[in-house]
Amino acid sequence: MDIQQAIRNFVPQDACERENKAALLADLARYGEGLFLRTQEDAHLTASGFILDPEMRETLMVYHLIYQSFSWTGGHADGETDLLSVALREAKEETGVTEIWPLSGQILSIDRFWVPAHQKHGRAVKAHVHYSVAYGLIAPKNQTLTVKSDENSAVEWIAESMLEENCQEKKMLPVYRKIWARMQAINAERATLYARLPGALLPWYKEHARNLPWRQDREPYHVWVSEIMLQQTRVEAVKGYYARFLAVLPTVEALADVEEEKLLKLWEGLGYYSRARNLQKAAREIVTRYGGRFPDSYDGIRALPGVGDYTAGAIASICLELPIAAVDGNVIRVLSRILERFDPSGSPALKKRLAASLEAVYPIGNCGNFTQSLMELGATVCTPNGAPKCALCPAGSFCRAFQHGTVGLLPAKQPKKPRRTEQRTVFVYFCEGKLAVRRRKARGLLAGCWELPNCTGWLSEQEAAAAAGEDGVYPVSLDRALQKKHIFTHMEWEMVAYFFSCKAESDCFRWVTKAELQEEIALPTAFRMFLSDL
Repeated sequence: MDIQQAIRNFVPQDACERENKAALLADLARYGEGLFLRTQEDAHLTASGFILDPEMRETLMVYHLIYQSFSWTGGHADGETDLLSVALREAKEETGVTEIWPLSGQILSIDRFWVPAHQKHGRAVKAHVHYSVAYGLIAPKNQTLTVKSDENSAVEWIAESMLEENCQEKKMLPVYRKIWARMQAINAERATLYARLPGALLPWYKEHARNLPWRQDREPYHVWVSEIMLQQTRVEAVKGYYARFLAVLPTVEALADVEEEKLLKLWEGLGYYSRARNLQKAAREIVTRYGGRFPDSYDGIRALPGVGDYTAGAIASICLELPIAAVDGNVIRVLSRILERFDPSGSPALKKRLAASLEAVYPIGNCGNFTQSLMELGATVCTPNGAPKCALCPAGSFCRAFQHGTVGLLPAKQPKKPRRTEQRTVFVYFCEGKLAVRRRKARGLLAGCWELPNCTGWLSEQEAAAAAGEDGVYPVSLDRALQKKHIFTHMEWEMVAYFFSCKAESDCFRWVTKAELQEEIALPTAFRMFLSDL
C-alpha cells in the first residue's frame, strides 16, 4: 500500500486534523524516508492500532509503563513504510493475540504527540514528536493475552463506558472515542453497500454474461451437475466433461442406474472422485424419495449427499428463484473487496455473515441472475490471479478496496498448511500388450479407483526389479524409468515409475488392453500421466 497516497486520501474532520495532515505531508517532503526511522530524532512516524472486538463493544488496551495508563497499541515504523503491517505487528507483540485483522485499510486518524525525554533500554531519548497514523483493528475476544513486559504491565478488554476510568492520559480520550465512532460508521456504511449490488450487477450481467452450456436452461439436474463439476475445476476444463456426462446420463434416473465403473470413467480426469459417487447417491435418493423430481426447497436440496451450503444456494436461487445466497471463494473475494473486509476468507463465520446480508437484498424475481452475476464478476473481473479489471467493474464506484488502494490485499487468506510430500514408486507392467492395474482401497485418497501398482518410498532399479518378481509378473526387462509429480489438495506425490516387460500375468492384478484402458477403466491422472504416449 502506498502510505503517502493513503495519507493524502485521509479526510480531516476538523481544524486539528487538517493541521496534523498538513504537517505530516510537509515533514515527509522534508525528511523523506528518514521520517520512518528513529534516527530522525526530532520527529518520526509511528503506527497505532485501536483494537475492538467483532461486536465493537470493547477495546483491547495495554497498560503502558511510560504513560502509566491504559492505551492503544503501536510502535515505530523503523524503516517499514507499510504502516498497516506495523500496526498489526505491534498489536500482536503487545497483546499476545494471534487472530487479528484490519477493519479497513484506510487511515482513521493522524495525530501529533509530544513525547517527553525518557530512558529506553538504558539509553536516553530526547523529547520529540510522534506522527501517529492510526488504524482500526478487529480481534476476537476468545484469545490468550500476554504482556510485553518491557513496555506494558497489563492487557485488558475495556468497555466503552469504562474508558475514561482506565485512561489516565486525558488528551487521548477524544482520539479513542473518535476512532471508535469512525469504526462503527465504517461498519454501518458497509452494510448499505449490499443494497447497491443488485442495481449495479444485474444490468452488467445481462450484457456481459458468458454463454456457458449450463446456462441454457434452469433445469435443476443440469445446474447441479455443473456446480459439482466446477468445484476445484476450471470452467474451460468442465465444458467438455459436462457435455459428455449429459449425453450419456441425460436424467437423474440415468445417473441413479448407471454402473459405478461407467460413472467413474465419465469423471476420469476431473479428480475428487468422491464427488461423482455422491452425485449418484443423491440421484438415487431423488428417485426413491422424490419420485425422480428434484427437491423444491433449500433444506431438501441441502440434505442430499455431497451438497453443501453453496451448491444448495446456487440451485435454490438459479432454478427455484429463492432468495438464497451461494457464497463460494469467488463471491467472498468480490464482497471482501467491495466491502473492504479483512476477515480471514476461510472463516465459516464470515460466509454466514455475508450470506445473511446478501439474502436481505436479493431481488425477488431475479434471484438466479443475481447469484450468477456475483459468480460472473468474480470469475471474469474481480479475479483471483493477476490484477483484477477494476476499470471494468460495475461496482467500482462504491468498492471500498478500490477507493483505498487495498484491492491487492484482499481477500485476506489464512496461512495454508504446507502440503505433505510423499515419495512413491509406480510399477508399469506390460505382458503381451496388456497393462496391469488394480483397485485402491475403499477408503482414503482416490478411494475405490483403479491404479497402477505402487508402493510408498523410492526404490532403486534393483529394488524395483526384486519387487516385480515378488508380484509374480516375472519381469524380462526394465524398459525405462520416469519421474513425475502430482499435487493433490493437501498432499504431493513425488513418483518414480519403472516400466517392465513381463512374461506372466499375475493374479494380483487385472490385465487390460489399450482399448479397455481408454473405454472402461477410470484411471486417475496421478497414474494416467505415465501412459500419455500409449
